[in-house]
Amino acid sequence: MMSKKLDTKKLALSFILLSILNAIFSNLTVKTNRYLADVFLLIGSGFLFIGIFFAIFMVISLFKESQNQLLKSDLKSSYNKNVNNPLILQLKISFILQLTGLSYSGLVSTYIVWILHITDITSIDLIISFTLSFLLEIMTAILILPRLDPFRETRPGEIRIIKLHNFQGGITMGVLTLSRHSPFKSIIFMGDEDDSITRTIEAHELGHATEHHPIFLELSIIFLLSISYPLIWFGYIMHREVISTFLVIKTVLIILSVVIAILLFMRVAESRADAFAYKVIGKSAYENLVEALRRAYGENIKSAEDAPLWSKITHTSSRNAIKTGDPLSSIGIWEFPVVLSFIASTIAITRFNSIYIIYPLFFIGSLVISFLIGLVFLPFVRKYYRMTERGSLNFSFLLAGIYMISSIIALDAYPNLYLVISLFLTGIILAFIITKAFLDLHNSTKVVVATLLIYLSIIILISLIKILPHGG
Repeated sequence: MMSKKLDTKKLALSFILLSILNAIFSNLTVKTNRYLADVFLLIGSGFLFIGIFFAIFMVISLFKESQNQLLKSDLKSSYNKNVNNPLILQLKISFILQLTGLSYSGLVSTYIVWILHITDITSIDLIISFTLSFLLEIMTAILILPRLDPFRETRPGEIRIIKLHNFQGGITMGVLTLSRHSPFKSIIFMGDEDDSITRTIEAHELGHATEHHPIFLELSIIFLLSISYPLIWFGYIMHREVISTFLVIKTVLIILSVVIAILLFMRVAESRADAFAYKVIGKSAYENLVEALRRAYGENIKSAEDAPLWSKITHTSSRNAIKTGDPLSSIGIWEFPVVLSFIASTIAITRFNSIYIIYPLFFIGSLVISFLIGLVFLPFVRKYYRMTERGSLNFSFLLAGIYMISSIIALDAYPNLYLVISLFLTGIILAFIITKAFLDLHNSTKVVVATLLIYLSIIILISLIKILPHGG
């Protein structure tokens, strides 16, 4: 399991990095848009405060000998046979997130309309509302959610397993918390049987808990709420046509992009948990999984592909990862290109007023480009990924999609070259973080550097082909 001090260090550095990026954006936009610069500065100050908080507690923990003993005990999973209902906990968390999201987006929208007297809502106003609502809701979630039962009895850094009688399957939940021990609390709900099927389910859920999948999902849902609610509030507060139809359509496309991105994340997370179970249990993991599905859905289940539709949508149909140990072998080869192209097209059309014809063209073009670049990456990626052929191909398409999205985001900032460079560097950092989740540090560095050089070479070649005929 990952060291908790290392977790805290990463979280502190992430928030401090976000604050630096916001400071850069504030400085770059201060001459052209003072209003936007002030907002970037405010957001950056919030991120800096949280980052310093975690850094201080991390330093304090270095001087406490008792902390080392606590960390060792946190590596052990605790078992509890008290009766708890995970559905009630899920409903509580959902209600809190919905309420805080609705409240904060309402306050921010009211501030923009009534205090700042903004009468014509633009994309910048919506982006500011999204960002402020997101930041405020995360800070509130960090303060409230860890105090809900049974998270309140769970120590930071601990993975607590609560065994329930006659409970089928498993559910993993996690929250962020402000603690010098660890920023994470995790709980696993599962049945109390003691057999190979239950142990496979436990290994799968431990995969979710150790990689903090529930926390990433929670942040994604907060992001989705932060995008959805401000548009509703602006329309309610202003009582007239101040938001253009194109702006509404673009916002809907952004919401759809976030939804399908969350769904893709869930599928990858489930595949990674399956791969984790394979490494713990071995070759019998798949048969145990099929038996678990049979217990949950009936004796007609002969393979993972016979599971109900919702299970196949969120967990993939084949569940190949639990057979091979390759976390990307369950994902269809079309998924990363289609989803990432949809997201790239949505970002690209934000600068255009007419989208009915342009958007389909952007989507088809992005899809073709991501497929071709992914195929170019494949020989090099295959050398270092060293798992299944499908996993290597999916990994290539994933990197191609990330580079393409990073380029489009950076180009949207043109002609501000400083902002273009900053955004593209942020995309490269994201690509490295994602690559690091699948490969070790040494191989991750090689893959990112090599694929980035290949990608830039392709971009330069295309530019030269377009420029040279006109230059001659």
